[in-house]
Amino acid sequence: MMLHRIIIVTMSLLVLLLIALAPAFAAEEMLRLQPLIQEALAVNPEIKAEEKKWDAARQRPPQEGSLDDPMLSFELENLPTNSFAFTQEDMTMKKLSISQAFPYFGKLGLRSEVAQREANAIGLAYRDKRNEIVRRVKEVFYELYAIERSLEIVENNRDLLKQFVKVAETKYSVGKGIQQDVLKAQVELSKLLDEQIRLEQSRQAAGAKLNAILNRPSHTPLGRTEDVSMAETPTELTKLQAKALENRPLLKRLQEEIERSKAANALARKRYFPDLTMSLGYAFREDSAIARRSDFFSAGFSINIPLYFRTKQDRQVAETSALINSAREQYQAARNEVASMVKELVADIEKGRKLIDLLETGLIPQARLSLDSAVAGYQVGKVDFLTLLDNRVTLFNFEKEYYRTMGEYQMSLARLEWVVGAPVH
Repeated sequence: MMLHRIIIVTMSLLVLLLIALAPAFAAEEMLRLQPLIQEALAVNPEIKAEEKKWDAARQRPPQEGSLDDPMLSFELENLPTNSFAFTQEDMTMKKLSISQAFPYFGKLGLRSEVAQREANAIGLAYRDKRNEIVRRVKEVFYELYAIERSLEIVENNRDLLKQFVKVAETKYSVGKGIQQDVLKAQVELSKLLDEQIRLEQSRQAAGAKLNAILNRPSHTPLGRTEDVSMAETPTELTKLQAKALENRPLLKRLQEEIERSKAANALARKRYFPDLTMSLGYAFREDSAIARRSDFFSAGFSINIPLYFRTKQDRQVAETSALINSAREQYQAARNEVASMVKELVADIEKGRKLIDLLETGLIPQARLSLDSAVAGYQVGKVDFLTLLDNRVTLFNFEKEYYRTMGEYQMSLARLEWVVGAPVH
């Protein structure tokens, strides 16, 4: 019976322990890029705001393309003030009329086109925002990747330095080493601790940025980033620039702005022509004591006269013409900037690829061999401690440089895809 109770208590404690450690285990899950991108596209508030703005803009074209509401009016005409009687005067009547304004031919279509072009531009801004969020997720992800791998290198080097300290202390204790070697190794350990603290702070900041993009609380734990490999080198520069001009939503949005300004200019020119308002009316008369009075029917039309065209229509045409020129210049400036950014990013990617190759196949293996040789030489007294530390620092710096360069290389690829508006592999 006692044994049974002990087993139950033990199992209960194990369950409670597992529940307590569950968040920690969840936090250690692999952090994968593609699920992060999908989550950001689904929950990011900036994307949602642009989407709702687009939804609102798409409701305007039908409104702008519709006629104004008809006007229904009721009047009392020729009511004598001495009696206010409807039967006293022959011309006293109750009049009911309806009128409808008809814009000059083509105005409604142009009004609808202007609104549709605005909606298209907002829709393209929404697409560009989605691409921007994808770029930002990738940038933070690769920043986290470089920081985490650097932290692992720091941890490995701390273990290595601890071994150096033990070797130096052992040699010093038997009279084959000097105390300065021990102190120098301890100083290097302190430097690594300082490096670790700074990297941890950077990781927390990067994690907070990623959580913000994902619309999560800033303290939400993140797992270890998945491994990253060097992607294929993008195609040649001219093809990428042409692809950017064809696909970048920003450029398409500016083209829509040009077309919108053209439609607004055409609408302004239509305003030189008058609009037509047609009306129908029916007047009711009441019979007097001595006569029967018939009702009246009336119909008519009216037009506005663009009398003040020099200060209204002329100015509207001049305004919209200036907006066309402005939109064209903005589009040209954006084209130039996109072409320049593509060229700069391709150069950065090529430089990063070459440096990664150099570090991966040359510098790091050579530095590792040099360190191994220095360790063996120090243990038998053929290499001094400063040379050993120098070799360790050289390898440490090369390894950190490798992951920093890999992160920057992947960030440049992410920026290039954002600038181009499509995958570049």
